[in-house]
Amino acid sequence: MKTLALFVLFIFGTPPYPEITELRALYYQSATDKAAASKLQELLSKVDDKSSELLICYKGVAEMMQAKYTMSPISKYRKFKKGKEFIENAVTLDPGNLEIRFLRFTIQTNLPSFLGYNDQITADKNILIKNLDQLRDQPLKQLVINYLFASKHLTEKERNHLKK
Repeated sequence: MKTLALFVLFIFGTPPYPEITELRALYYQSATDKAAASKLQELLSKVDDKSSELLICYKGVAEMMQAKYTMSPISKYRKFKKGKEFIENAVTLDPGNLEIRFLRFTIQTNLPSFLGYNDQITADKNILIKNLDQLRDQPLKQLVINYLFASKHLTEKERNHLKK
């Protein structure tokens, strides 16, 4: 009986969503790996508007990554629009979430400018720089710092500030 109770607890106690660390890893792998992009989208398939804002944002970036690997221009654009909607919804619901702002920053700094989805780059960058010290998640903090330094969007003054 005890074994059955543990089994039931294990089955029903398992969270329906993946760990954020797994999502982060798949997101960064998906930039160069179609299989990782597919796995990321698959893991987020159950995410809906009742899910956490961060998961909604990851669902948006997963859609964007799928657009990268889609051949049809019409399908690419549909995935882009759908992804943008998820990302913007997440930002609206939790504008102070630095990971959400970081995800949007990474997407906007990599999209072609003709899509017109690049108007929050400076705002997100400024929020990230200003609030970086508040991040307690050290792996995320290091990802943000590394990405900011690798991007072409930091001024010399901002670079010096982050080096401190």
